[in-house]
Amino acid sequence: MSKSKSERKVIRRRSFPILSWIIVIILGILAVAAAGKISPHASRGPLIGVAACLATIALVRRILCSRIVLETHKVKVVNPVFTYSLPCSHIARVGTAASGTLTLRTKDGDEVHATAFGGSLLDHFVGTSDRAAGHLKDALQERRSLGGDDITPRRAITVSWIADGCLVGAIIALIVATVVPG
Repeated sequence: MSKSKSERKVIRRRSFPILSWIIVIILGILAVAAAGKISPHASRGPLIGVAACLATIALVRRILCSRIVLETHKVKVVNPVFTYSLPCSHIARVGTAASGTLTLRTKDGDEVHATAFGGSLLDHFVGTSDRAAGHLKDALQERRSLGGDDITPRRAITVSWIADGCLVGAIIALIVATVVPG
C-alpha cells in the first residue's frame, strides 16, 4: 500500500483557518477589554459584551472549522453541528449541488452536504467546491480498494473545544448579568 493511500488528509478552504483565528483574536481582545470594565458598581453592559464576544467566537469557530477528513477507509465530513463518518466503499457519488455545495451521496441514497464547501457567489466564479469534489473523487478511487466495508456510517455531534468553551463562558456571563443588580 502506497503512503498516499493510507495517510490522513484534511480538505478545507484555505481562508477558513486564517479568518477563524483573526476573528478569535479580535473578539478575544474585546472580551478581555469588556471584562476589564466589570466592577461592583458597573451596569450589566460589560458582562453582556463579554457574552456577545464569546458567543460570536463559538459560532465562528463552529462554522470555520468545517472540513472533510480523508482517512484510509473512511471520509469524515465535519460540519458545525454534526460529523458524518462514511466508509469510502459506501459513497456512491461526489459532486456539487445546484447551489454549489459539495455533496456526497451514499449507496443508500442519503446525501451529506459539506459546510466546508457550501456554495457561495464567490465560489461560483472560483470553483473551489468543484475542485474539492474532483480531489475527493480521485482520493476515493484510490481508497475504495483498501477495504473498510465493515465500517458503519455514523453521525455524531461535532466537538469543538474552543467553540464549546466559549459557549459555556457566554452562558455563564449571561447568567451573572441577569443575577447582578444594575
